[in-house]
Amino acid sequence: MVTNCRLFTDSVNIVAFFTIFGYAGRGDTRGMREACEEAQEVRLMRTMETHSNGLTLADRLVADGKGLFTFADARARLGRSRAATGNLLKRMLDAGLIDRVRHGRYAVRQLGVLGTPSAAEDVALAVAAAFADMPHRLAYRSALDEHGLITHPSRSIQVASTHRIRVRSLSGRELTVVHESPHIINIGAVKRGDCQVSDLERSLLDAGRRPNLVGGVSALAEAITMAGRNTDAEKFMHYAELTGWASALRRIGSIADALQVPGLANRLRPLKHPSADLNLDPATPACIWRDPHWRIRWPMPLKELKAVTEQ
Repeated sequence: MVTNCRLFTDSVNIVAFFTIFGYAGRGDTRGMREACEEAQEVRLMRTMETHSNGLTLADRLVADGKGLFTFADARARLGRSRAATGNLLKRMLDAGLIDRVRHGRYAVRQLGVLGTPSAAEDVALAVAAAFADMPHRLAYRSALDEHGLITHPSRSIQVASTHRIRVRSLSGRELTVVHESPHIINIGAVKRGDCQVSDLERSLLDAGRRPNLVGGVSALAEAITMAGRNTDAEKFMHYAELTGWASALRRIGSIADALQVPGLANRLRPLKHPSADLNLDPATPACIWRDPHWRIRWPMPLKELKAVTEQ
């Protein structure tokens, strides 16, 4: 009978355990059963109280525009000890009311998607909470996804930051942090809530610099084609000059000209006359076709990449 009664580590259920154990020692199965039921009722009441307190806290945070909050914020609002605050937050996590995006930092989950990590709801929200105290920018494939420039959603989160951190996941999704120097981190960054996100032109420039991070040359060409007329060519050129990312500009210019992308074709120019060939795909040195203007070595025929972007 004792083994059929679910036991817990909190103080009330420890007392219940010894009560049940005492009944067992006397062979009183009825007393054991009643003590088991009483312990379960106490646990249920505690669970309901936790949900009520948790919902109240979450509701007040959202009402005050605090979708993101810290342990200190919660403790100040609750007026409880560190231990009591920690226990409530742990139960709120278990109940799916909040999500921990970084040590000591939390995000309130939307009521329509309780139980879903905040990164799945809103990548920018999760990044804002995790990088609140450091310069950052949602970038590369994550930024392309934000702008609707890729067909397949990004399964990981990619962030450019001036800080190197050891965190490898964010709200249950793989996190890649690309280190950038302070003087370029904010170029082309726009605010989305508390998060900095690469704008359209910076997103393309990021992708041109590191094609491997966005899914390769095919994904890069797809993004350039989809951006098309929405891209400000002069702004893009300005970003390339500010960052000094000549190779990114050359890759994108070659693709835009070769595929005759509206809004970009024949509107970009190298920062300086190329003095050597550059691989379109840094991971593939093979050359099937060479763009003589941009001096770009293509690892595939032009018609093959064009076919990919037209699918």
